Amino acid sequence: MAQTQEKTKRKKAGFFQWVLVIIVPLIFLIIVLSIVLSLMGIDVINKSKEIANQVPIISTVVTTQEEEDKAREQDNFKNQLAEKDSKIETLEVEVSSQSQTIDELNQEVVKLTEQLAQATENKEVDQKEIKNLTKLTKSYEEMKPDRAASILASVDLETTTAILNEMKDEDRGEVLSQMDAEIAAKLTKSLLE
Repeated sequence: MAQTQEKTKRKKAGFFQWVLVIIVPLIFLIIVLSIVLSLMGIDVINKSKEIANQVPIISTVVTTQEEEDKAREQDNFKNQLAEKDSKIETLEVEVSSQSQTIDELNQEVVKLTEQLAQATENKEVDQKEIKNLTKLTKSYEEMKPDRAASILASVDLETTTAILNEMKDEDRGEVLSQMDAEIAAKLTKSLLE
C-alpha cells in the first residue's frame, strides 16, 4: 500500500512537473529565440503580429502596424472632416447674417432713394414757389401802398408774411402803415419769427 500511495502522490505532482518541465522551458526558449532574432535584425514583434493576424480567432485581437496606421489615418480624416463641417456651419451662419444685412441695406437704399426723389421734387416745387413769390413781391412793390395793404389784409397770414419778408424795407414799411393796426401787429410778430 505504501507503494500505491507514493504513486498517487507522484501522479498529483505530475501536472506541476509538466508545467515546470515543458511550459517554463518553452517560454524561456521563446524569449531567447526572440532576443537572438532581434540581434540578427529581424523584427520579431511585427512578424509575430503578421502571423497572429493570419490565425482566424487571434486576428480579431492582434493588430498589425499597417492596421494601426490605417486606423490613425482614418481618425485624422474624421477629425479633419469634423473641423471642416464646423467651419462650414460657421460660414453658413455668417453668410446668412451677411445676407440679412444686405437685405436691410437694400431696403434702406430704396427708402433713401425715395426720400431723395421726394426731396428733389420738393426742391423743384420750392424753387418754383420762390420764383413765384419773387414775382408776386415785385408786383406788390409796384402797387400803391394803400392798395397793396388792402389786398394783403385779405390774404392768409403765412402768405402775407412771406410776401412782406421779400419786400424792400421801405416798401414793407409803407404797406404796413396803410394796414389796420391789429393786422399790422400780427404781421410784425409773424415777421419776427
